[in-house]
Amino acid sequence: MCAFHACDDPQPRRDLVINVLANHRTWNFASIVVDKPRVNPSLYDPMSFYPKFTAMVLRFVFKGRVRPGASGVLIYTDTLPFQKKKALAVEVAIKGSCRRDLPSLPFQICHHRRESNAWIQVADYCSWSVFRKWEHGNHNAYNLLRGRLAATEIDPMSRGDGTVYY
Repeated sequence: MCAFHACDDPQPRRDLVINVLANHRTWNFASIVVDKPRVNPSLYDPMSFYPKFTAMVLRFVFKGRVRPGASGVLIYTDTLPFQKKKALAVEVAIKGSCRRDLPSLPFQICHHRRESNAWIQVADYCSWSVFRKWEHGNHNAYNLLRGRLAATEIDPMSRGDGTVYY
């Protein structure tokens, strides 16, 4: 099985993948940008960090984007490359968001290797395009995928007092 990984793929492959994604009209994505040096140290613990920021993006996705008549929600993540404590925090955050924002719908969380799920690879490319915009000021991929972006990426750090902790 072929797997795409935006940061590792050669530019010609990235161009092809982004072109396919940009021209496929039946999907969109949401993104959250967490500028870690601006995160209050009280949230550094994985049991606080992951639930807080995972819940923000999931709440956005769930509000108004679950089709009427849906019988359930499937949430796919890449295999979690964390130690047990961090992996548990991510799992708790996802389950908490689902229970709160999808009270009447059953949900299932699946952790798959990215190679086995095309949507995880799509998420990788979308995340990479947002990262390149914010971290390097390179808007090329972002601008090509902007039409698939459901809304401007969530920037929770913009609501803070601007303190940089490290």
